[in-house]
Amino acid sequence: MNGDVKSVLSLYRTCLRQIRRLPTEYLRQFFRLKIGDDVRAILDPRLKHLQPTKINRVQKDLRKLRAANGGISKCFDYILDTAYGRRGPLRWEILDPLRSEPGVPPPPRIISAVESSRPPVYSREMTALLTSDASRTTKALPSAALANPPSLPARANPESPEARALGPFSKRREVNIRWRFFQQELQRTRLPLQVAVNEPTVSGGVWSASRNTDVDALARAGVRPVGLQHSGVFEEIESLACPPSKLRHSADRASSAGLTEHPAPSLDSHLPVRFLRRRYQQLLARIPMLVFKPPSPKPSGTQPGRFEVALSPNAAKRSGPAHRIAGDTDLAWIRCAQAVKGSASKKK
Repeated sequence: MNGDVKSVLSLYRTCLRQIRRLPTEYLRQFFRLKIGDDVRAILDPRLKHLQPTKINRVQKDLRKLRAANGGISKCFDYILDTAYGRRGPLRWEILDPLRSEPGVPPPPRIISAVESSRPPVYSREMTALLTSDASRTTKALPSAALANPPSLPARANPESPEARALGPFSKRREVNIRWRFFQQELQRTRLPLQVAVNEPTVSGGVWSASRNTDVDALARAGVRPVGLQHSGVFEEIESLACPPSKLRHSADRASSAGLTEHPAPSLDSHLPVRFLRRRYQQLLARIPMLVFKPPSPKPSGTQPGRFEVALSPNAAKRSGPAHRIAGDTDLAWIRCAQAVKGSASKKK
């Protein structure tokens, strides 16, 4: 056992040497805590059954840290995704509050005698994330799919012709299909680190909207905090991803307005600054911005408040094609092309 303890402590010290080479204090603190928790679990005799799994995890993290410090972009992205909640336990801590809606009664049971048969709850924040391309790894869901998943047969509706012909659909199967669809779509959804509120401001007699993330703004809008709210982590990522020209322009604009500009966070690393900035720009493309627009008066009535999803202007452009829903003009061109193609095939 003594030899095992020495090998574990040696592994821990090797990890710490790699952690010291990470470029920001947040990354260093995060992985010190993460590796420390895993090593304490390995040395805890009450968790002896978890020791092989924990050792493999620490060894994997060490390999990723070495490769990231060696300038391997894929491994560096893995380190960033782990530290900023794109994967791993932190992602599920961010997700857990979004699976419920405070102040809203739970939906009725599908099976009246089984409490666990209630369908999943789509909170306002989660509805916005599921139905936006900016926060999805696949195509955004239409709003109707949340109430009736595409994998749910039409027979589940007791008024449908299928239900009249074949009999009622199994309630247990309906519960399973709804929860399976919910879990699958959550895995395909990227989560925000905080929520911002669009508040109108007046500057020089001109109205504009500013995004505020402080406690008072959320309280005025009646919005709950999300993820790493008030920690300054998202602002640090944006600053690290910002090109030097934008930083200089922002500093000049602040000095001309007589405002105090907070010093930008620095990168303390042996890796090229351009490589690190690109990694953080790619990270921003995987972190959606959740913005709440408060109710606003309209000629036809008051428009209710709603959540919208966007990406930071400093985020890297997505490599894949953007998904969007075809409009009336697009559909007209598609029908025209199909008609021309059909007439050409008939002539042949």
